[in-house]
Amino acid sequence: MRRTGLLLLSALLASPAIAQPADPPLPRALFDTMSASLPRPFPGYRINHAKGVLYEGSFTPAPGAAALTTAPHLQSTPSTLLLRFSDAGGVPDVADTAPSSAVRGLAFTFRLPDGTETDLMCINVPVFVTKTPQDFLGLLRAGAATKPGMPQPTPVAQFLDAHPETKRFVTLPKPVPDSFATERFFALHAYKVTNAAGESRFIRFRVVPEAGAAYRAADATAGLPPNVLFDELETRVAMGPVRYRLLAQVAAAGDPTNDPTQAWPEDRPQVELGTISVTRMVPDSATAERKVGFLPNRELPGLAVSDDPFLGTRAEVYGIAFPARQQ
Repeated sequence: MRRTGLLLLSALLASPAIAQPADPPLPRALFDTMSASLPRPFPGYRINHAKGVLYEGSFTPAPGAAALTTAPHLQSTPSTLLLRFSDAGGVPDVADTAPSSAVRGLAFTFRLPDGTETDLMCINVPVFVTKTPQDFLGLLRAGAATKPGMPQPTPVAQFLDAHPETKRFVTLPKPVPDSFATERFFALHAYKVTNAAGESRFIRFRVVPEAGAAYRAADATAGLPPNVLFDELETRVAMGPVRYRLLAQVAAAGDPTNDPTQAWPEDRPQVELGTISVTRMVPDSATAERKVGFLPNRELPGLAVSDDPFLGTRAEVYGIAFPARQQ
């Protein structure tokens, strides 16, 4: 009888019905892991780029943009813009000069008079930290498993050694700009654009400040106010519009479209798409932005996503995160 019981127990333990629970779907795992990494919950805030401010503005297409694509916001009709400037990390009161906030964001929604909308999401670094969403989850988990005083190589050190593209991102210079108005921004993912003749190309968007790129020396950031960049931008915009140029870097044959860790060579053509003007901070931005979300995969005629796996996964993560912020 005892032998029969042991055999039954062994069979039950081996049964798929009571096997260890599988990992949740990738978007849920990413959201949960990022949420768990926060020092404490911050209800109503994003789990990344929690510190941010909304602005209003406009976009005026350049005359040559329509030769590249039939996308309606890149034809002759100006769009209104809703823009969000942000610092990286899940802490909404992080200092603008903190190393954890060095990756800055600029996201915006184009809104045409007929109701057509699309979004663009950028950061101030031309490449991303991992090749795939699965690798990004691995990096997050390695970071969570790394504790102070742990002997080398720590889990995160092991991850960096196995992923040179991630180590390269970590070591890239990320200086503090003089202003958000002197920072460059890059939409990391490739998009497919098609013109009226049916000609398709892959592009990456970038945003270039009209005032020119300018940065603070590393030894000149100590003692600056924690909101130095956001306060400076508010003052600057109150004095007049802050402007950027929207460009499209056009891929050549063989340039990767599915790996955001690889920048395309700088000698690739860059097409002028138009002018972004930032004109006004949104009143009570902290409340207003809880109702605002941006998606990297909102397609339009003449503008389609590429095979970059982050585009779909990011949208799914945001689909989880947005309702969570409303609770």
